[in-house]
Amino acid sequence: MADNSMEHTSAREPEEMEIDLVELARDFFRIFKKMWWLFLIFVVAVTGGYGLYSYLTYTPLYQCSATFTVSTGDGDSGLYGFYYDQDSADQLSKTFPYILESNYFKSVLLENLGEDSLNGTITAETVENSNMVTMTAESVDAQDALKILETALEIYPETARFVLGSITFNLLDTPELPAAPYNQPDPVRIAGIGILAGAAAGVVVLGLMAFFRRTAKDPEDLKRFTSLKCLAVIPYVKTKARNRKVQTDLSVLNKRLPYGYRENIRALQMRLEREMEKNGEKILMVTSTMPDEGKSTVAVALAEMFASMGKHVLLIDGDLRKQRDAQLLDCGDGVGLQDIFQEGKDPEAKIRIRRLKKQKFWFIGSSRAMEHPAGVLSHPQFGEIMRRLAGKMDYIILDTPPCGIFQDAALMEEYVDAVLYVIKYDMVPQQKIMESLSFLKGNGPHFLGYIFNSYPQGMNEYGYGRYGYGRYGYGRYGYSRYGSYHHYGDTADTADEDDLKLDDEEI
Repeated sequence: MADNSMEHTSAREPEEMEIDLVELARDFFRIFKKMWWLFLIFVVAVTGGYGLYSYLTYTPLYQCSATFTVSTGDGDSGLYGFYYDQDSADQLSKTFPYILESNYFKSVLLENLGEDSLNGTITAETVENSNMVTMTAESVDAQDALKILETALEIYPETARFVLGSITFNLLDTPELPAAPYNQPDPVRIAGIGILAGAAAGVVVLGLMAFFRRTAKDPEDLKRFTSLKCLAVIPYVKTKARNRKVQTDLSVLNKRLPYGYRENIRALQMRLEREMEKNGEKILMVTSTMPDEGKSTVAVALAEMFASMGKHVLLIDGDLRKQRDAQLLDCGDGVGLQDIFQEGKDPEAKIRIRRLKKQKFWFIGSSRAMEHPAGVLSHPQFGEIMRRLAGKMDYIILDTPPCGIFQDAALMEEYVDAVLYVIKYDMVPQQKIMESLSFLKGNGPHFLGYIFNSYPQGMNEYGYGRYGYGRYGYGRYGYSRYGSYHHYGDTADTADEDDLKLDDEEI
């Protein structure tokens, strides 16, 4: 095994944060696309909450109004005239409401009502450049609203006498008892306000999520905190299943897949082969930070590509807690690591390893999950068996659990020669990647680098350029949920046991 330090994976001090508004907008729309349901929840919740608040706090108010003209004159002589000039109209418009708000008027009003406090309000509005006035009384009780208005109309001329002189009111309409509240709730208006408020809250929350989202989106992101080498950018291939029973075939053997996807895997395989041959390395560990980043799909694709080049390849499903490689290959249950190192069994006894005829590589993997695989992974004979297997194979690809969740990958790290790290585009926070890398040993296997998985279509700066097909991969074509555990087609009838028996004589 190569003995190299992991200084290249150590974290660097982050630079000053720069806000890229275009990238922020992209992040917002990506988050909105994924979490539109959260936005909808905000809209529904705020709309419902505002509607409930409006219902619980609603108080019916009754309004009673009277419109009249104001006449002036000598009360003793019985002669009255009208405000007819501009100055008189202006004086009326300024003085009339002022008198209603005076303490003297309020005291006289309460005295005539026979009340200690006024159960409502009274206002007046003058028509511009005229002597026409509209007086309005408002109360939670219809009878009180009418009573307040009638009393105010009765006492106002006397209370305003010292300011306006002798006046009289000429009613244009008679006050009537209000039949219904004037402020009845408007469901359309309430719903509109709630929807707008909920949408604004949703935009703010998703915007904050986009602002504080620090995921790995391109190789330049990783350069800010690690100097790991980018080996390939795997594009996003979009596949359409006709129904739920149709299996998504992402095998490199599937000729229906975009040519660019298969060529990208081929470029990655050639680069790995060149790097590993330099140091005489045979055992490659494929891991990631979190589940669903595509490490298992990458491991299977590399095994297929190595095998298609005539190499003797063994794929081992080391993710014993959630074995999925057999499901990906659709080859059914078989011999797994837990069977080789099961309690009471001699690890040096004969074991049979399946050779998948269609894929042309050997496979150790089961569909039976283990809750506590530490006993198997730390078995004293584990390293010896791996060395004996390496003597029979050109390459061994070990698919391990995500190192950001379990310590299983760290337990198997000492048995491998090289590590390939899978990072799914815009999924895992950069800080989480740093923490996961720190879990791996400082003087362990050779860290070959990482691949960007599920890179979206249209990000052309990483297509044919620096990280494209000419150097690291093939970034032009898009592809499907490469990080998900998809099936690899119907190969059950080709998954047979080969005659390769591993015992002392052959190892």
